Amino acid sequence: MRIAAQGAFIVTASSIVAALVWVVAAVPGAQAQSHAAAPVSEVKTFRVDGLRVDATSPPPGSAVGRAGARFSDGGYLHVVHGKPFKRGRIIFGGLVGYGQVWVTGAHIATEFATTVPITIGGQPLEKGIYSLFTTPRPERWTLHLNTVLGMHLTDEYDPAHDVLTVEAPVEYLEEPVQDLEIAFEPTGTSAVDLVIRWDQTAVRFPIKRP
Repeated sequence: MRIAAQGAFIVTASSIVAALVWVVAAVPGAQAQSHAAAPVSEVKTFRVDGLRVDATSPPPGSAVGRAGARFSDGGYLHVVHGKPFKRGRIIFGGLVGYGQVWVTGAHIATEFATTVPITIGGQPLEKGIYSLFTTPRPERWTLHLNTVLGMHLTDEYDPAHDVLTVEAPVEYLEEPVQDLEIAFEPTGTSAVDLVIRWDQTAVRFPIKRP
């Protein structure tokens, strides 16, 4: 398991312990690595990856990923997702079809929570807990936030329950990411990007406090 911390404030011991307990309980035998990144004013973030072994040689099945961000006014963002591995496969345009809604994880739908109103890609979102889906395409992705929770893959997904859809351009990565990463990365005062990375693709959805 690795923990990445960013921001102007230090992640509290209690938040780290809570993250460790949550992930270790979900993924037995997790191992820890940590590194710090350059601070950005008024936002702190973390990511916890439930990796039981080296991501280049993963065991069968999927792990668990968790990320959070806290604004200086106390607003909090959180995402939890199943973490599939590349395992030598072509991911986008292969395992994950272009133009099809994707659970953006493994098994149960990824969950995104915010305790305060925010904007994502300039579109307003009220505080709450949502299922997070995406529609990958070669040049642009669509992010969907949906009010129905606990869905298995896209079996029960209904776009009529989407409360937000927003697009973002694709970034090409020279080095493939072996395990799906979903993270918050500070971009300025009261602003973060929700970043999704896997294989050689990355997508950023900008989030701001109104």
